[in-house]
Amino acid sequence: MPAIVSSPPQQLSRLACGGAVSCTTRTALAISLVALLLAFVLIQSLVPLRTAIQIGADEGFELGKATLSLKGYHFYREVWNDQPLLHTFLITEVLKHLSSSVLGPRLVTAAFAVLLLSSVFLISHRISGLLVALLATTLLTASPGFLELGSSCMVEIPVLAPAVAGLCVLLMSGPSKWHVAEILAGALFAVALQIKFVGAIYLTLASLILWLRHCGAATPLDRPASSRSSRQTRAEVGGIAAMVQSFPSNLIRSLLFFGASLAISFVAIHLFIGEGSFWLQLKQAWLSHFAGTKSFEYGSPTDHPFEWSVFLKNWDTTIPALLGISFCVQHVRTTRMALIPLAWFALDLVVFGIHKPWWSYYYVHNAVPLCWCAAIGIEAVWRKAKLRGAPVLFLSMVYAVGGGIWMVSRVYLEIAGIRHSPQTYSSLVLTEIERFRPFTQFIYSDEPIYSFHAGIPLPPKLGIIPLKRLWSGDTTNEKIAADLWATKPGVILVANNTDAHPFDDLLMAEYRLVYEDNQHRLYALKTVIPQVKY
Repeated sequence: MPAIVSSPPQQLSRLACGGAVSCTTRTALAISLVALLLAFVLIQSLVPLRTAIQIGADEGFELGKATLSLKGYHFYREVWNDQPLLHTFLITEVLKHLSSSVLGPRLVTAAFAVLLLSSVFLISHRISGLLVALLATTLLTASPGFLELGSSCMVEIPVLAPAVAGLCVLLMSGPSKWHVAEILAGALFAVALQIKFVGAIYLTLASLILWLRHCGAATPLDRPASSRSSRQTRAEVGGIAAMVQSFPSNLIRSLLFFGASLAISFVAIHLFIGEGSFWLQLKQAWLSHFAGTKSFEYGSPTDHPFEWSVFLKNWDTTIPALLGISFCVQHVRTTRMALIPLAWFALDLVVFGIHKPWWSYYYVHNAVPLCWCAAIGIEAVWRKAKLRGAPVLFLSMVYAVGGGIWMVSRVYLEIAGIRHSPQTYSSLVLTEIERFRPFTQFIYSDEPIYSFHAGIPLPPKLGIIPLKRLWSGDTTNEKIAADLWATKPGVILVANNTDAHPFDDLLMAEYRLVYEDNQHRLYALKTVIPQVKY
């Protein structure tokens, strides 16, 4: 199936019909999707998911929250948290009933990654055809950081996957009397919003899809008016007129069903989890994300702008994506479905280009539409190369070889970097902490991953201390020191460097150094040390 290219009306009609005209069978489509997912699983099997290493940057925060949840502490009232708790609830249940190791939480993320890849494949196939779907899904799998995010216990892919799945449901289904697609899509968006509020930005795309679906964007354009009989023309004109007359009410009804499903599902999930006040949750989220910077002890959000150089580093996708965007712009007047990849790319570029702070794992949001546009561009150039002969074909082959080598090398280096990360399970400091575990209620560390692997929770008020909490003034060095004085954790783990800590006075007065290596220093409470047998 063709992409959005300069092509005869017959080719454009396939895009306009949402891919309804297909030269492949559903069996071939299923085989293609299964093959892509198996390839992803095979690549992911090279990552040591069972090993106690920290794969993602924020994996320690998520596992630290799960440890507090397992110990029965309540979020928002006892434990500061700026995001909803569905992801924490899921991994906590997995740790309780399926796997007590880090493998379980990581497999939760892997399942969401499979959902995301499947949704991207179906969306791009529906609009742009099978070849574009294959290319887009492959490019996304090989995009920077995707394998790491898809293998770590972090929330970026779990929030993106149900939102994109909701878009897929809306796009794959036409208007219906019972609005099943709107109801299901609303529920999927509720899941996304109960994982992380960033999923709200994709409500814009959902509205666009519903608008396109009701304004006749899927009207076939494959035959010119001169080739149609007068009866057919009158019938089509009458059908279009009827559709235009009912368009506003139908659209409003679809939006209402979608919004009602989202709201009801969101509240139902919140009640099912049964954790904390919803208004307290919103307050903590709002203050951490939108309050002005009050403390500059650790810099400010402006120190972390969007890294535009990421598009240069990902040149193998950026170059064909520019071509794909150009082709979409050329055909947006005749094929309204071309608005979807354009709007998606523009939305993510504006939101994440402006928002500060920007972290590298946010790139996965940009990668989805970028890879789709790149796939459109690659297919368009390939078709032109077959028509125009050797020069364009030669350049296409040069790009294919160079880009392929670059992508494979990037994935290989990503896997190698993960495999050679420090292995927490073999760390001697973890063995030392294990000796103190029966005699201590809390552990404090600026690396919360150790809380999970040691099975000792962090002090509830200090369980989650991201930079945005420090920037907003919700906590400061003085507050951290005061909370530590109040709780006096059994052990405190700090990095072995010359940096001063706000609680150095506490360490001098109440603790003793019991272990030291090149990376860490472990302090134990003086009253706890006599209870430990050496």
